[in-house]
Order: sequence, then C-alpha cells, then structure tokens
Amino acid sequence: MKQYQDYYESDEEEQEFFEYMQNLTNRDKIRFMEIFQDYTVDHADNKDYIMIEKREYNPELSIVSNMILDLVDFKDRVKPLSQDIAMYEKARKYQKQNVMEMMAERQ
Repeated sequence: MKQYQDYYESDEEEQEFFEYMQNLTNRDKIRFMEIFQDYTVDHADNKDYIMIEKREYNPELSIVSNMILDLVDFKDRVKPLSQDIAMYEKARKYQKQNVMEMMAERQ
C-alpha cells in the first residue's frame, strides 16, 4: 500500500482513496497487496547458466591423487559457490529495478 501511495501521491483524485485505504481492515489490506502489481520487480523468468571452472589437472600426480583433489575442490569450492549462485538467482526476481531500464533491456 505504501508503494501505491508513493506512486500516486501527486495525483489529486487519489487523495480521497488514500483516506479510504487508511480505514481498510487487515484482510482487505492483504487482499490489496495480493492484487497490486509491482512494476519495479522483473517477473521475467530469465534462465541463465554459469559455468564453474574445473581445477586444473596436475600431470605430476597420479590419477587417484588428482581424483581426490577434484573431490576436495568440489567440496570446498564448487559446492559453496553453486549454493551462492542458486541463492542469488532465487532472490533476483524480488529485487526492485528501474522500470525504464527493464523495458530497454528487453528490447
């Protein structure tokens, strides 16, 4: 509701509605939040992929030693990095952006 009020605060015809909104019940306020569309949030489902570079093979070590180092590298570097990327992608759709920039980016 605050975002709605901030957006329309300069419109004279909306002032009467703002007074009405102040007296809404909690249930009505929740319903208003459910139906209000926030244009500053990008709802496009952008599917991206990020490649995480593999550890370089060491020819001076045996195959088993390289495999062990690969497993350690996966546990210590790749897994935490992939979790960070997953959290970033999940949270990205809730980040507010400039509407004009979003439209220009899509075109």
